[in-house]
Amino acid sequence: MKSLLPLRAMLLVALTGASAGAQSPAQTNHSTTTPPPVVNTRAMIVDGKAVTERVPTTVTHEMESVIKAYKAVIFVTNRADAIYDQKISALEDYLSSQITDLGFNVLSREVVVDSLRKFDPVTASEPRPAESLDSQLTEQSSALRLAQNMGVDYIIQASIAGVTNKDITINAYGVKATTLERTLRVTYKILEASAGGSLTGDTVRATAKIQQTANASTNDASMINELLDESAKKITDGLKTRVAQNRIAPTAAKANFVNVNIQLEAVDMMIPDVRLGAENTVSISESKFKISPLNATVEVDGVAIGSAPGKVSLRSGFSKLRITREGFKTWERTINAVEGQTLSVALSMSDAGYARWKESTEFIINLKNNSKLTDGQVKVLEGMGKMLSESFSRMDTKENVKLVIPGVR
Repeated sequence: MKSLLPLRAMLLVALTGASAGAQSPAQTNHSTTTPPPVVNTRAMIVDGKAVTERVPTTVTHEMESVIKAYKAVIFVTNRADAIYDQKISALEDYLSSQITDLGFNVLSREVVVDSLRKFDPVTASEPRPAESLDSQLTEQSSALRLAQNMGVDYIIQASIAGVTNKDITINAYGVKATTLERTLRVTYKILEASAGGSLTGDTVRATAKIQQTANASTNDASMINELLDESAKKITDGLKTRVAQNRIAPTAAKANFVNVNIQLEAVDMMIPDVRLGAENTVSISESKFKISPLNATVEVDGVAIGSAPGKVSLRSGFSKLRITREGFKTWERTINAVEGQTLSVALSMSDAGYARWKESTEFIINLKNNSKLTDGQVKVLEGMGKMLSESFSRMDTKENVKLVIPGVR
């Protein structure tokens, strides 16, 4: 896993085409050519007269060329110094414009970024521990899941691998000149989107040299932009060659969906077993009930897919699971989803949520055993019971009990 470095920045463009089966289908171009007609001449004698017969023949050539189309998504990352994070957008533009010339339809990055929090450029640029297994799995699973959610078959991953700076200063004949040499290395590889396996890849290098004097100079930013443009052209040429040589193999079957059961409970949150008997007499048992939040939002790799507690359907394998509910702290883990899996999730209340909970349950907590409530107090207790039942799971009622404060089933 150490080879999968944290992403300092992430961007994406989708290359779309029609899809059938594991690989995107081939597109066909029809062309028709009509060369000049060919005239065949034949001489004959008819009724004692010489007759020349000319027969023009026209041939029409119809040609059908097959162009393979691939559904893919491009991820561009920076593995060099952090100062090159700002060049990610430029490389995105260069790549998307070059790939468009190959006949691909390019989907704007903002369309997907706005809908998936995971790929917010600000979030992606934040530093992460290089040895963090959770960080590595997060980036890997999210990239795969994003590609799968978009329905693509391939992932084209490009990375700024490094920049070499070499400056040579010469002072001769009264003229001082400095030669700036910059070499940019960009790696790219094509992955199949179903499991992330690498199909092909390469490293491109672009070098630029500029001589500076006291009267003529340039800056690194312009040189790097030229190198990015040149690298994008080389990547495009490489992709074009690999497509022509059929080196992009058909993808494997996409991962199946599995059902995962998610159960919730609140950490260290309990309510007393309060019951009302005859003549509104309070009965408080020694036991207490754990509470289980209801209607929590479940997100998988940045996409909301359902609510908990209950079953949710997601693709098998590694995914980033996130559970949120008002009044509770966000719960987020990397999971390996398998069919029939059950997850017990303990949610902790936020400070604001706990303050509201304490205020809402204060009346129940202060009840005394064997005390007798007035009709007005019973109405208050019933209202609190209804509020709790709508926010947390209920417990089964027992025989001869007028009111049960909701707890866990």
